[in-house]
Amino acid sequence: MRLAGMDARISASVTAMIVAGLWAASAQAQAADQVPDQAAKDAAVAQEIVVTGSRVASNGNAQPTPVTVMSADRLQDASPRGLAEGVLSLPSFNGSNSRTAGGAAANAGHSYLNLRGLGTNRNLVLLDGRRFVSTQDAGAVDINLFPQLLMKRVEVVTGGASAAYGSDAIAGVTNFILDDRFTGLKGLASQGISRYGDSKTTRLSLAGGTSFLDGKLRVVASFDYTKDTGAQGYNIGGKNRAWQRLGSFLVNNPNVSPANPASPTNPTLIVANNVVFPYATTGGLIVSGPLAGTQFLPNGATAPFTFGTNRTSGSMSGGDGASPVGTGTLETPLDAKVGFVHVAYGDKDSVEVFAEGNYAHTYITNNAGANSYGVNGTAYTIFADNAYLPASIASQMAPGSSFKMGRYNIDLGVYQKQVETEVVRGVIGARGRIGANWNWDAYFQHGRTQGNFTAANGIITANLYNAVDAVVNPATNQIVCRSTLSNPGNGCVPINLFGAGTPSAAARQYIAGNAYANQTVTQDVLAATLRGSPLELPAGKVQVAVGAEHRREGLKQVVPSLATITQTGNGAQGFPGSLLGTQGGYFLGNSSPVNASYLVDEAFAEAQIPLLADKPFAKSLELNGAARVTHYSNAGTVWTYKAGLVYAPSSDLRLRATVSHDIRAPNLGELYLSQAQTIATVIDRQNANASATATIQLPGNPNLKPEKSNTITIGAVLTPSFWRGFSASVDYYDISINGAITRLSNQQTVDECAAGNAALCALITRNGGAISVISTPNLNLATLKTRGFDVEMNYGFGIGTVFGQPSRVSLRALASYVTKLQTTTPGSAPIDRASQTPFQGTASADIDLGRLNVLVQERLIGSRAIDSTYTPSFVANNHIGAVWYTDLNVTYHLGGKLEGVDVFASANNLFDKAPPLGATTFGIAPSSTLSQFYDVIGLYMTAGIRFKF
Repeated sequence: MRLAGMDARISASVTAMIVAGLWAASAQAQAADQVPDQAAKDAAVAQEIVVTGSRVASNGNAQPTPVTVMSADRLQDASPRGLAEGVLSLPSFNGSNSRTAGGAAANAGHSYLNLRGLGTNRNLVLLDGRRFVSTQDAGAVDINLFPQLLMKRVEVVTGGASAAYGSDAIAGVTNFILDDRFTGLKGLASQGISRYGDSKTTRLSLAGGTSFLDGKLRVVASFDYTKDTGAQGYNIGGKNRAWQRLGSFLVNNPNVSPANPASPTNPTLIVANNVVFPYATTGGLIVSGPLAGTQFLPNGATAPFTFGTNRTSGSMSGGDGASPVGTGTLETPLDAKVGFVHVAYGDKDSVEVFAEGNYAHTYITNNAGANSYGVNGTAYTIFADNAYLPASIASQMAPGSSFKMGRYNIDLGVYQKQVETEVVRGVIGARGRIGANWNWDAYFQHGRTQGNFTAANGIITANLYNAVDAVVNPATNQIVCRSTLSNPGNGCVPINLFGAGTPSAAARQYIAGNAYANQTVTQDVLAATLRGSPLELPAGKVQVAVGAEHRREGLKQVVPSLATITQTGNGAQGFPGSLLGTQGGYFLGNSSPVNASYLVDEAFAEAQIPLLADKPFAKSLELNGAARVTHYSNAGTVWTYKAGLVYAPSSDLRLRATVSHDIRAPNLGELYLSQAQTIATVIDRQNANASATATIQLPGNPNLKPEKSNTITIGAVLTPSFWRGFSASVDYYDISINGAITRLSNQQTVDECAAGNAALCALITRNGGAISVISTPNLNLATLKTRGFDVEMNYGFGIGTVFGQPSRVSLRALASYVTKLQTTTPGSAPIDRASQTPFQGTASADIDLGRLNVLVQERLIGSRAIDSTYTPSFVANNHIGAVWYTDLNVTYHLGGKLEGVDVFASANNLFDKAPPLGATTFGIAPSSTLSQFYDVIGLYMTAGIRFKF
């Protein structure tokens, strides 16, 4: 109650500060290659800096590896809801995990960066050049946990960087740079809401910095608070979005048969609307025996079941079937508090000691549909003597007979993932200079993440099936569980499932059980670096860096004992055979305990050597090389290296190229942890393409080896002197990962088994010919290859004086295009999914009119295939058209006594563009669109106030 009151007061105070209007900002990436503003030029002249991707001190323009530097202010403008959303909107992070991934994402509620689509664990995320403790066992870092107002810039290296930064940097590095020398006070207060009235976001941020003792003692600190109510599906109290209510999916074509096989005019899958289950209702449906097609209504009534059109074993359009559509979360609610403090004492030109601390606490809830036992292979077996069976049905059954009943258990609660995360991180260190040409730094950091994962509104499997089998006790004439007759002390409470809303509170309490997994992730790092110039060549100074690092990574997970049992059914008559022998006693969320750690020792060296300067044919020519040796206590010793060349024939053109050999060692979760099991629907290609709902088991694999990657990047940067204010760059990349660690998707496992991969067939369990269990362990797959291009263009020009103020227009375009994304699994042919990885780009116009700033951005998600493996005979139209989103923002800088105060308003997805439909298959927990790519919230409006003094 106290917290609710506080939220109300916060909302009222923020509302009082904000102005109405529409505003949204584009993700204005400030690339190292673009023409910087005058302040940046002055800073570059004053000193050389260390740019991510290299450990040597140099100007970022001289680096052979492409580095994009994004202003944090522009990222905040791009997405007023938070810095994370601004970063995720950049083209190079397509397919990243965001809060709008909803129930479809195993990590729903977190923001993990997926650079180049190679996975969140192949992009090394740094905070001020240092590692950050992982948010969970898979090794990814939730960027919602970083301080926001003190963020100065974000640097993205879009190429292998393991030689410079160590393991995980196969796709690249994303480095969040803080302003640890900020002086003054700044703050932000804003509120946002969708046009549907949900996803209400409140943000309050405050940051300050000051110095004492003649500037020798500096202190900066910040606090960020974010409260987002999220958005739910319309069937669980959420708002009505027409595209979701349409219920449009790919479903099996009922006209395909051995006599009428699939063809381009009669494809296996077709698009249908209002798709529902043909095998379940919310009150129960008899699906076997002579009474099949009878449904149970409230209060014990029965009625014939009306079938819809396009009926197959897994779906139909219309009719009386239950629908899982709208029973999950569209956008995960978030409550986040992030604190940061940095203290430094000394002189940066001699010796300075420093300490900093991070504290973050987040809480999210994510609804993932109804508790969905009771369908397909887990349908209930109802015996003729069931005490709750309506007399009209019982009278038609022979003694000892039974039938199967399908039921979508919305009245047993909505399965909900609850995740509470607490991160504590501390750093102590020192840095300084040795003479005029050398500097050093050393630090120790300790980080701990406590993640408590709860599967709320869960069900204890054996209790449910024991409770369903209710009979009359002949000795007492009371309704009891059949199992109680032979075991009177078992505590079983019978349940009535005949009709929606019939389960009693006592029965629901008996079957209820929440699986949990309490994780503690720890990280200790001790590191030191020395960098400087040992000599000067005719073309300039040679820059070198050497260093060493010791690291310990630890993972401990505690789970309830019931989560680790092997399922026997506890004597329940009619217990589904498809569940016998599976791990865990809960409906979902069964995981395993683990207590593991490993040690890493590393040493590296890097050099940047100027070869030519100011020659007729070479404005500059520089060579960059780096090497690192790494020893893992659990994986042995590996070497990584990088070599790069930067050649500028003139000041107008610069050419660059790198080759690198990178590695990623398996993280502790991949090695030892069985993830919480889930359920999913797949298309069984060995069973007439029937839909199958299966239990998905996700075991670890202690036999994993490090991934090894080879990367080539080739690029050009154009800054023509004859076209002032214009710059452009294009970079080609080619990444080949050998022994890539990943899980095959559920559908990939089924498909490649059908294609003849016997090793994968061994991971599939069938019951009565139907798929019941799919195991998807982590594997060292043979290869993962990707190729593509990154393009960037910038043009800025003055437009004279407007409203009495000097005015300027800045145009910017960023694009990423994947030409190859191929996975090869042992025993299977290569699969290239580049066609389902859309071209992505942003184009923006920033109009600065002095006190008024207007920013318009277009975000493009290009056309793509639904699935690269689909043939015309499988899906007639294997295509999703391009989607454009328009964002608009307006900012006004107040003057006079309010100088330093800005009011702003924004609109993202200005025209409320609905996501494309008919591109996902129907199942037990379906999403009718690809939420990792497309906007599911619609028009979103934000307004607020910022100040800086």
